[in-house]
Amino acid sequence: MKKNRFGGRWATFFLAAGLFSTILVSCKEDDDDVVKRKAMTDVIMENPEFSMLKDIMERAGKSDDFRSQNLTLLAPSNAAFNKANIFSSSVIADKDARDFINNHTVKSIKKYSDFAAGTLEVVGPLKITVAKKDSVVTFNGAKINRKDVETNNGYIQVLDSVYVKVI
Repeated sequence: MKKNRFGGRWATFFLAAGLFSTILVSCKEDDDDVVKRKAMTDVIMENPEFSMLKDIMERAGKSDDFRSQNLTLLAPSNAAFNKANIFSSSVIADKDARDFINNHTVKSIKKYSDFAAGTLEVVGPLKITVAKKDSVVTFNGAKINRKDVETNNGYIQVLDSVYVKVI
Protein backbone atom coordinates (compact mmCIF):
# COMPACT_ATOMS: atom_id res chain seq x y z
CA MET A 1 0.00 0.00 0.00
CA LYS A 2 1.26 3.44 -0.97
CA LYS A 3 1.78 6.08 1.73
CA ASN A 4 0.03 9.39 1.37
CA ARG A 5 2.65 12.15 1.38
CA PHE A 6 0.20 14.90 0.59
CA GLY A 7 0.95 16.87 3.80
CA GLY A 8 4.72 16.81 3.16
CA ARG A 9 4.30 18.29 -0.31
CA TRP A 10 2.25 21.21 1.02
CA ALA A 11 4.76 21.83 3.78
CA THR A 12 7.58 21.90 1.22
CA PHE A 13 5.62 24.31 -0.99
CA PHE A 14 4.89 26.73 1.89
CA LEU A 15 8.48 26.53 3.11
CA ALA A 16 9.81 27.38 -0.37
CA ALA A 17 7.28 30.21 -0.83
CA GLY A 18 8.14 31.64 2.59
CA LEU A 19 11.87 31.49 1.86
CA PHE A 20 11.40 33.17 -1.53
CA SER A 21 9.26 36.01 -0.07
CA THR A 22 11.78 36.54 2.74
CA ILE A 23 14.56 36.95 0.16
CA LEU A 24 12.49 39.48 -1.80
CA VAL A 25 11.63 41.56 1.26
CA SER A 26 15.16 41.54 2.71
CA CYS A 27 16.79 42.71 -0.55
CA LYS A 28 15.11 46.13 -0.62
CA GLU A 29 17.61 48.98 -0.76
CA ASP A 30 17.14 51.85 1.66
CA ASP A 31 18.50 55.38 1.21
CA ASP A 32 20.84 54.68 4.13
CA ASP A 33 22.34 51.73 2.23
CA VAL A 34 23.44 53.78 -0.81
CA VAL A 35 27.12 54.78 -0.91
CA LYS A 36 27.35 58.56 -0.99
CA ARG A 37 29.77 60.51 -3.22
CA LYS A 38 32.83 62.01 -1.60
CA ALA A 39 33.26 65.70 -0.93
CA MET A 40 35.46 67.69 -3.30
CA THR A 41 38.16 67.98 -0.62
CA ASP A 42 38.27 64.21 -0.17
CA VAL A 43 38.65 63.61 -3.92
CA ILE A 44 41.57 66.08 -4.08
CA MET A 45 43.22 64.76 -0.90
CA GLU A 46 43.01 61.08 -1.90
CA ASN A 47 43.99 61.35 -5.56
CA PRO A 48 47.77 61.36 -6.23
CA GLU A 49 47.09 63.19 -9.51
CA PHE A 50 46.38 66.31 -7.42
CA SER A 51 49.23 66.16 -4.89
CA MET A 52 50.53 69.65 -5.73
CA LEU A 53 47.03 71.13 -5.67
CA LYS A 54 46.46 69.39 -2.33
CA ASP A 55 49.56 71.05 -0.84
CA ILE A 56 48.49 74.48 -2.12
CA MET A 57 44.94 73.95 -0.84
CA GLU A 58 46.21 73.00 2.63
CA ARG A 59 48.55 76.00 2.81
CA ALA A 60 45.70 78.28 1.73
CA GLY A 61 43.44 76.86 4.45
CA LYS A 62 40.72 76.13 1.87
CA SER A 63 40.11 72.43 2.57
CA ASP A 64 36.92 73.03 4.54
CA ASP A 65 35.50 75.33 1.85
CA PHE A 66 35.61 72.47 -0.64
CA ARG A 67 33.94 70.13 1.82
CA SER A 68 30.95 72.32 2.69
CA GLN A 69 30.25 74.75 -0.17
CA ASN A 70 28.65 73.96 -3.53
CA LEU A 71 31.29 74.92 -6.10
CA THR A 72 33.04 73.96 -9.30
CA LEU A 73 36.81 73.56 -9.14
CA LEU A 74 38.94 74.04 -12.24
CA ALA A 75 41.67 71.77 -10.94
CA PRO A 76 45.10 71.63 -12.54
CA SER A 77 46.59 68.16 -12.29
CA ASN A 78 50.25 67.49 -11.50
CA ALA A 79 50.82 67.15 -15.25
CA ALA A 80 49.40 70.64 -15.75
CA PHE A 81 51.83 72.05 -13.18
CA ASN A 82 54.72 70.19 -14.84
CA LYS A 83 53.68 71.57 -18.25
CA ALA A 84 54.10 75.06 -16.73
CA ASN A 85 57.57 74.06 -15.42
CA ILE A 86 56.29 74.00 -11.84
CA PHE A 87 57.71 70.88 -10.24
CA SER A 88 56.95 71.74 -6.61
CA SER A 89 53.98 73.38 -4.95
CA SER A 90 56.39 75.49 -2.89
CA VAL A 91 56.91 77.69 -5.99
CA ILE A 92 53.58 79.27 -5.08
CA ALA A 93 54.20 81.35 -1.96
CA ASP A 94 51.96 80.85 1.06
CA LYS A 95 50.54 84.36 0.66
CA ASP A 96 49.61 83.60 -2.99
CA ALA A 97 48.15 80.13 -2.34
CA ARG A 98 44.73 81.50 -1.37
CA ASP A 99 44.49 83.61 -4.55
CA PHE A 100 45.65 80.66 -6.64
CA ILE A 101 42.88 78.43 -5.26
CA ASN A 102 40.26 81.20 -5.49
CA ASN A 103 41.17 81.87 -9.14
CA HIS A 104 40.42 78.20 -9.92
CA THR A 105 37.09 78.15 -8.06
CA VAL A 106 33.80 78.91 -9.83
CA LYS A 107 31.13 80.35 -7.53
CA SER A 108 28.44 77.90 -8.65
CA ILE A 109 28.02 74.29 -9.70
CA LYS A 110 28.64 73.94 -13.44
CA LYS A 111 28.83 70.88 -15.61
CA TYR A 112 31.08 70.99 -18.66
CA SER A 113 28.08 71.50 -20.93
CA ASP A 114 26.96 74.55 -18.87
CA PHE A 115 30.01 76.66 -19.77
CA ALA A 116 29.42 79.28 -22.45
CA ALA A 117 31.80 81.66 -24.21
CA GLY A 118 32.39 84.87 -22.30
CA THR A 119 33.73 85.83 -18.88
CA LEU A 120 33.53 83.40 -15.99
CA GLU A 121 33.01 84.62 -12.45
CA VAL A 122 35.41 82.98 -10.01
CA VAL A 123 35.96 83.53 -6.29
CA GLY A 124 39.35 85.20 -6.91
CA PRO A 125 40.14 88.50 -8.59
CA LEU A 126 41.29 86.99 -11.89
CA LYS A 127 39.14 87.43 -14.99
CA ILE A 128 38.62 84.09 -16.70
CA THR A 129 37.85 84.14 -20.41
CA VAL A 130 35.87 81.14 -21.57
CA ALA A 131 36.20 80.24 -25.24
CA LYS A 132 34.02 77.59 -26.83
CA LYS A 133 34.77 76.16 -30.26
CA ASP A 134 32.62 73.23 -31.31
CA SER A 135 32.58 71.07 -28.18
CA VAL A 136 35.94 72.24 -26.79
CA VAL A 137 35.86 74.71 -23.89
CA THR A 138 38.99 76.57 -22.75
CA PHE A 139 39.61 78.77 -19.71
CA ASN A 140 42.28 81.40 -20.43
CA GLY A 141 43.68 78.89 -22.92
CA ALA A 142 43.60 75.87 -20.57
CA LYS A 143 41.63 72.89 -21.86
CA ILE A 144 39.71 70.36 -19.82
CA ASN A 145 41.44 66.95 -19.65
CA ARG A 146 38.72 65.23 -17.68
CA LYS A 147 35.28 66.74 -17.36
CA ASP A 148 32.53 66.49 -14.78
CA VAL A 149 34.24 64.61 -11.96
CA GLU A 150 31.18 64.48 -9.74
CA THR A 151 31.39 65.04 -5.98
CA ASN A 152 28.65 65.45 -3.40
CA ASN A 153 29.00 69.25 -3.48
CA GLY A 154 29.88 70.08 -7.09
CA TYR A 155 32.09 69.20 -10.02
CA ILE A 156 35.82 69.10 -10.62
CA GLN A 157 36.94 70.00 -14.14
CA VAL A 158 40.54 68.78 -14.57
CA LEU A 159 42.70 71.29 -16.48
CA ASP A 160 45.57 70.40 -18.80
CA SER A 161 47.55 73.54 -17.85
CA VAL A 162 47.80 76.19 -15.16
CA TYR A 163 46.18 79.41 -16.38
CA VAL A 164 47.34 81.64 -13.51
CA LYS A 165 50.71 83.34 -13.80
CA VAL A 166 52.86 82.17 -10.89
CA ILE A 167 55.11 84.84 -9.40
